Amino acid sequence: MPALMPQQCPHCHVVADVQPHAALGFSCLVCGGPRLALDLPDATLSPQAEQLLTRAGTEQTKHIMYTAAGSLLVAMGALALALVSGVVVIAEPGVLPSLAAYAGAAVPALSGLAALVGAAKARAARGRALRQAQVHTVAELQAQRGPLDATGAAQILRVSPERAELLLAEASVATLLEEAPAPRLRVAAAPAPATVLATPDDLAEATAPPATAQRGDTEI
Repeated sequence: MPALMPQQCPHCHVVADVQPHAALGFSCLVCGGPRLALDLPDATLSPQAEQLLTRAGTEQTKHIMYTAAGSLLVAMGALALALVSGVVVIAEPGVLPSLAAYAGAAVPALSGLAALVGAAKARAARGRALRQAQVHTVAELQAQRGPLDATGAAQILRVSPERAELLLAEASVATLLEEAPAPRLRVAAAPAPATVLATPDDLAEATAPPATAQRGDTEI
C-alpha cells in the first residue's frame, strides 16, 4: 500500500497530518483547526469540503471566545451579587437602593449567560459544518471511485462503521437533492465470446474434396 501523504490544512495551509480531537473529531497538528482524516494516497478534499471546514474553524473560534467570555462574566456576576448581598445585609440601604445594587451586579452575570448561549449556537453550527464536510467528501469519493460500503468509508475517514453508514445515507440524500455529485457507475466487462469446438464429422466434411458430377446427374 502506498504511503499516505498528509493533506494541506485549509486553515494554516500547511501540509500536516491530523490528530484525534474530542470535540472536532480531528484537528490539525500545526494550528489545531478542524480537519478531516482522508486515508487515501491520491485523494484531495473538494472545494466545498474545504469551505465547510473553514466555516467550522470560524465557528470553533467563536465557541472558544464566547465560552471564555461567558464563563468569566458569569463568575464576575456571581461575585458581584455575593458582595452586594453582604453590603445590603450589613448596611440595610432600603428597598430601592438594594434593587438598584442587585440590578447592577446582575448585568455581568446576564451578559455571561448570553455569551454562553452564543457559544452553544457556535458549537451547533460547527458540528453541522463538520458533518456536511464529511458528507461532501464521501460523495466526492464515490463520484471518483464508485460506490463505497460502510467498511471502506469508515477506513478512509477513520470513523466508526455506524457513522459511516449514516454519512453514506446522507450522501445519497444529497445526491437526490442535487447537492452532491452522483456515484460513478462501474461498468462490467463484456463476457468473452464462447468458443465452439468442431466435431470430427465437421472437420471431415470441411476437408473433403468436392464431388464430381456423374452422367445423368442434374446440376442445379
